[in-house]
Amino acid sequence: MIVLLILLVIASTAVVRLLWKEYRYHSERLSNAQQQLVTAQLLLKTNAPVDAAALWKLHWTTSQSDFAAYQNKELWPRLHLLYNNHPYRLNERLEEIGSIANDIDQPPARQLINTTLVSGLRAVVNDLQMNPPAHASKLKLITISIVPAFFLWVLVYHWIVYRRLKDKSVQIAGELQVKRNQLENLTYNDPLTETSNRKAITEFLSRYQQSGRADEFVALAILDLDYFQQINDVFGYFAGDAVLREVAERIGHELRDDDRLGRLDADRYALVLCDLTSPKNAEEVINRIQQVVCHPIHYQKNTLNITCTVGAAVQRADTIEIADLFKLSDQALFQAKQHRRGSILLLSDQQQAALGRQRQIINTLKNKPPEEIFGLVYQPIVDMQTRRITGCECLLRWTADQPEHLGAAELVPILEMFGDINEVGMWVLNTSMKQLQSWQSRYHLKDFVMSVNLSARQIESDEFASTLASIVHDMNLQPHNIALELTETVAIKHLEAGRHQLAQLRNNGFNISLDDFGTGYSSLQYLKNMPASSVKIDQSFVQEMLNDERDMAIVKGAIDIASAIGLLVIAEGIDTAQQAECIQKLGCHKGQGFLFSRPLTATEFEYQLSPREATAGNNFNNPSAA
Repeated sequence: MIVLLILLVIASTAVVRLLWKEYRYHSERLSNAQQQLVTAQLLLKTNAPVDAAALWKLHWTTSQSDFAAYQNKELWPRLHLLYNNHPYRLNERLEEIGSIANDIDQPPARQLINTTLVSGLRAVVNDLQMNPPAHASKLKLITISIVPAFFLWVLVYHWIVYRRLKDKSVQIAGELQVKRNQLENLTYNDPLTETSNRKAITEFLSRYQQSGRADEFVALAILDLDYFQQINDVFGYFAGDAVLREVAERIGHELRDDDRLGRLDADRYALVLCDLTSPKNAEEVINRIQQVVCHPIHYQKNTLNITCTVGAAVQRADTIEIADLFKLSDQALFQAKQHRRGSILLLSDQQQAALGRQRQIINTLKNKPPEEIFGLVYQPIVDMQTRRITGCECLLRWTADQPEHLGAAELVPILEMFGDINEVGMWVLNTSMKQLQSWQSRYHLKDFVMSVNLSARQIESDEFASTLASIVHDMNLQPHNIALELTETVAIKHLEAGRHQLAQLRNNGFNISLDDFGTGYSSLQYLKNMPASSVKIDQSFVQEMLNDERDMAIVKGAIDIASAIGLLVIAEGIDTAQQAECIQKLGCHKGQGFLFSRPLTATEFEYQLSPREATAGNNFNNPSAA
């Protein structure tokens, strides 16, 4: 269509251009002839007789048969040029005629001008006026026909294009709306169960929070189908999909109009329970839903028994923290599964407060360097025979203002999961090594051993052994004065990943101590393969050994086994003299506990290191005095 229109325009333009040139040429001829006629008439009235005679002589000369006699004269070339020039340029021709005929002496003849020149010019003008160009009528016809046809063609063409574009735009708009609906459906809905997804649940909670409903509670419950993967494995994924749809339909029938159901992933559903007057209402609704969900499901000829575990958290409607609500619900589900599959756990206020405390710790770790958050204390380790201090364990303490009373058992898992345990661990090593260097230079402690706890992340680092060796060398310390402690569980769980690092440290002269011995796997095979130099019997056995024969047997067996394979044995948690006496009789080498001293600051520990105070006969027998 476009090409045809272009060719039509080009052809029309060429025809019109040619016809216009012919028409303009004819118009110029007519104009010149009219101008010449006016000039000739003026000449007839004003010319002198001499000029008239010249014109007569010229006319007579050129009309005679013996005109050939003049060919050898100068007249012929001039006449030739005159009559071959433009035929209607009268002014120039009259001047030329006058100059040619000046010397001719024939009598004047005005009649010659009247009959010849004026009459001829009138005939030319009449002829031009009466006979337009041969193609003038065609030009008008073409102009009259082509221009409207062209505009008609343009209008038809644009109407056709417009209709097509309109139909196409309607089609595209319809397809776009379908795609938009599909995209919105995928964005906010689960295609399998036709319920909300996580994004829709989150936005629903956000709108509910902005509604400003006071004195109400909202609960987020996460329902997880137990052993759902077995249904997929045994009956196939179509059966699993049928179960998911059936469970969603059952839950939907039990929810109220203001509640919302969504599928988070795989076999987990989110239930938002609104307009609750108390947390107790949430538990009642969840119990009812769980009972309905756990009814058997019939798929084809099979009966599928379904159970589910639910974890939930409740917050006030006007103080919803959406991220916390999801986190608390996940934590509740995890704890419910740990307790018993098929149970329901609604987080208590104390549990929610514990998670809030954890979040506070994480924020502090992110915003401050280790030296502004932590401090180190040192608990003496004594020889059970002489009761003299032979070393100490370096313990990490939280010194920041908030939260208070934070122990290592709570802190270390948070550091390993959310903080930079390697950065904190390196700060502990540098600080404790500097303290050991100071004590050795002041008190000449050749066999004093500083014990430092390590995390799993540190022993998995390929650079840890070389970095520690560099620190010790730069501080002019000896590796045998340093003991690196790992809990039995961590050491065995990460044995393969950290075996090379531990072996390298042991070969370099460092002591490797297995802490909390007896609480982990307690496998003799692991103990034999562990490059350890000592074990520390966990305090839970030491503190109950006098009251429970089984704890006594465990302590005695651990001491005998460790001593038999050449390991130094240290007992933790010795709080009474009777415990110390019993541990000594069982052959334990060293001890640690409140009987000897609580953990001390560096200044307090220096007082215990002075020669007159460094035995159990002084303050060690009175923990409070230390």
